[in-house]
Amino acid sequence: MDKEARRILLRRVLLAAALVIAALIYYFSDQDGSQSAELSGGATRFLLHAFVPGYDGLPQSQQLAYMSSLAFYVRKAAHFSEYALLAATLEGYLYLRLPSGSLRLSGLGAWLIATAYAGTDEVHQMFVADRGPSLADVGIDSAGALFAVLIVAAALAARRRRKRKEK
Repeated sequence: MDKEARRILLRRVLLAAALVIAALIYYFSDQDGSQSAELSGGATRFLLHAFVPGYDGLPQSQQLAYMSSLAFYVRKAAHFSEYALLAATLEGYLYLRLPSGSLRLSGLGAWLIATAYAGTDEVHQMFVADRGPSLADVGIDSAGALFAVLIVAAALAARRRRKRKEK
């Protein structure tokens, strides 16, 4: 497979990954309040079992205290991570799609698309039972997207420098 065919294949894989991530975000946002709480509660329990020695042996009141103190951060980390993945795949796609392979343009485009999707996602939650929009969540989502854009841009810039040195 020649270089251009590999670029086209990678572009398609990245676009497909971005669409799957966007669909998963939609799926998670479409869950009503109790389903969403159950999902994030399960993730929180998993983390507590993994990182708090003897969690199962603690009194129920102490387990609930751990749950309530950690649940908020687990939900917000999920927001941050989902949009980081979305932006990373979008940036890779745009970088390969743009004729000049512009780092700035692909990063800005990925961040703007991910942030706009975060906004539409919060509007969507207005129509889901026991859910509501949150401007703070859009900020967290946008921060996750920006974080990923900066990491991908740094990796692509390092790759460019390495290739220039090899020539």
